[in-house]
Amino acid sequence: MQITRIRWFFYLIAMGSLVILTSACAEPVYHGIAEVEANEMVVVLEQHGLEAGKERDPEGDNLWMVTVPSAERVRAWKVLQDEGLPRPEVSGFSAFYPSGGLVPTSSEERVLLQYSTAQELRETLLAIDSVVGARVNLVLPEKPRVRLQNTVIEPPRASVLIKYQPTQKEPPLSELAVQRLISGGVEGLSPENIEVIFTRSMRSARPLSEPTLASIGPVSVAHKSKLAFQVLIFGMGLCIMFLCVGLGFMIFRQQRSLRKGDEIGAIS
Repeated sequence: MQITRIRWFFYLIAMGSLVILTSACAEPVYHGIAEVEANEMVVVLEQHGLEAGKERDPEGDNLWMVTVPSAERVRAWKVLQDEGLPRPEVSGFSAFYPSGGLVPTSSEERVLLQYSTAQELRETLLAIDSVVGARVNLVLPEKPRVRLQNTVIEPPRASVLIKYQPTQKEPPLSELAVQRLISGGVEGLSPENIEVIFTRSMRSARPLSEPTLASIGPVSVAHKSKLAFQVLIFGMGLCIMFLCVGLGFMIFRQQRSLRKGDEIGAIS
């Protein structure tokens, strides 16, 4: 009977340890990203009360992955989506002008230059704080090889769409600042020929000052303290079980000693 109780006791310890280890297991939310972006994602997740870390991605030497507890993966995805992370990949000049490629025609070169320049400007806008999305459309008219008298040459034009975080009341840049930024990157483009539209992201992001709590039964604790609280409760439960087993063993030995004393007294 005593051996069966001991087996059940160790079985409960093993199951409790398995539950804690499972809840504490970290799983990747994003992988194959640069270290700078991984650091940014970890900071954002911790600002929202999520325990996050970064590890090297085995698929690449200079690639990293961001990990969170398995129970928080869905919430981590939502937070990163609201913050516009990871940032979309932008193809610049290097993607359209590889070394050793075929020589493009003048029309193809103009289209490639127009698109790659727009992508470079888009990448610049995405590097601004609070900007979660951006699009730049350029119109670069083809310059005639021979300019005749009274020939009207259309000037370059551009349109810019900037999407910023919903927690921001105002756009991160003024319209004039965006016009100057774009015109400075395109030859012959004047700020007056640039249309700028700002839009606030419709995603529901929580403000950073709002505390986020995790429920463990009837108790609510911070997400960072969830694992520590589980370990504390489990440790207290183990201590109580050890005390109960020890107390029961002492009572059992005392009763056994009393029975032996009564048996010896009865024999004598």
